[in-house]
Amino acid sequence: MSFFDLNITRGLYRARLAAGWTTFVLIWLIISLTTSPTSFAKTLHIIHTNDLHGRLIKEKDTAGVAGIARFIQDTKAETELLLTLDAGDAISGTPVSSIFLGEPIFEIMNLMGYDVGLLGNHEFDHGYEQIDRFLDIANFPLISANAFNREGRLIADKPFLIKQVGDVSVGIIGLTTPDTPRIATPQGNEGLTIKSIEATLPPLIQALEPEVDVLIFLTHLGHEEDLALAETFPNADLIVGGHSHTMVPQPVRVGDTWVVQADHYGKHVGLIALELEETKNGYSVQNVTGGLLRADELLTGDPRVEAIVNHYEDQVAERVDQTLVVSDRAYTKDELQPILEEILRAALDTDLGFYNRGGIRDEIAAGPVSARMIWNIEPFGNSLVRLTIKGSDLLILLSQERGIHHAAAGIDPERIYQLATNSFIGSQAAMAFGDAVTLTDTGTMIRDVLINHIQRDGLPD
Repeated sequence: MSFFDLNITRGLYRARLAAGWTTFVLIWLIISLTTSPTSFAKTLHIIHTNDLHGRLIKEKDTAGVAGIARFIQDTKAETELLLTLDAGDAISGTPVSSIFLGEPIFEIMNLMGYDVGLLGNHEFDHGYEQIDRFLDIANFPLISANAFNREGRLIADKPFLIKQVGDVSVGIIGLTTPDTPRIATPQGNEGLTIKSIEATLPPLIQALEPEVDVLIFLTHLGHEEDLALAETFPNADLIVGGHSHTMVPQPVRVGDTWVVQADHYGKHVGLIALELEETKNGYSVQNVTGGLLRADELLTGDPRVEAIVNHYEDQVAERVDQTLVVSDRAYTKDELQPILEEILRAALDTDLGFYNRGGIRDEIAAGPVSARMIWNIEPFGNSLVRLTIKGSDLLILLSQERGIHHAAAGIDPERIYQLATNSFIGSQAAMAFGDAVTLTDTGTMIRDVLINHIQRDGLPD
């Protein structure tokens, strides 16, 4: 059984509220160790997160880093064998992260108690030389086996590591999505190479597998890609993933490999137990149980972490917490897309605006609309660009969206269009169509365009 089976844990959550958090941790540990039909020699527990994107504050359905820190600390106090892993994209998504170039996130993760982190694609948002600052700040290794700079040097601390947890030897290989050079900002990432998984893994598996009891792939590839990875490389006992922001309620078994992912933004925290059987050479994984803890189940956060979060939030508050307008209604991400596109179009007086749906990272709630909300919607520092593009190519660009883009039906394939969009889409178009498009970057931040427009003209009814 999973120790986070909902039929059991809803009652435990209520018990935790009555008895205290530490008692709750102890309860689920006892259950995880005593409900299995087989007696195992040891149980290795793993706490995992992914795609935190700088979400430091507890709000709406996010836990906040102080709450996660408290959970990690309480679990460590009650657990003999524990690893805490993050599967990348810890930065980029909030004003604190963007204004301070991601650095406070790793300072805070030090206090949270992570053992290993991974370079996701957004760790490259400020150019790969900034990653050297992350490596200096983090007191835990940031790994990736397949990310290299223009000189062919590994960008991460290590490609992999062997972590000794008690007398259990755990091998962890880090894998960054090969799409990173295509989706990361071009500035500061010239010459970035992310080697394919097929070229990267075989020699590392060959070197590590005989040396460890447990083999983990820590990946920023996406859940579907992780499932395929388990099919292609069945050597791993566990794949801890990120990138696709997938909520995987319980570990998914593919052959003898288990695959997990813990949503995004700290909406959930993953907890899993690897049940180990003693062998003549060490230990082997016999079973994996686990699940996800919701953000609203985390209690009061660690005061040390809260203090440093407040320190950084206070520094950005004046810039981002002023009210721009009061809205009578909420706007979903889908509803925001045509609104943002019209704002961009008006800013450059072009034929059309285009704002990729995947780049809209938050919604707008009814009531006061702050600049922070706009930062959360557009957290990545994209600039406003003018793109001259033929209609047939524009249709290809729009076809990359989920579903049919609302403007597609009116596009004449033979016409030349002036398109207002963000620098990410502009760079994608330039790579796809080359000299067939003309790109002019205004240098003005998209979020500034949005803030100024909404403050002046409000939002549509």
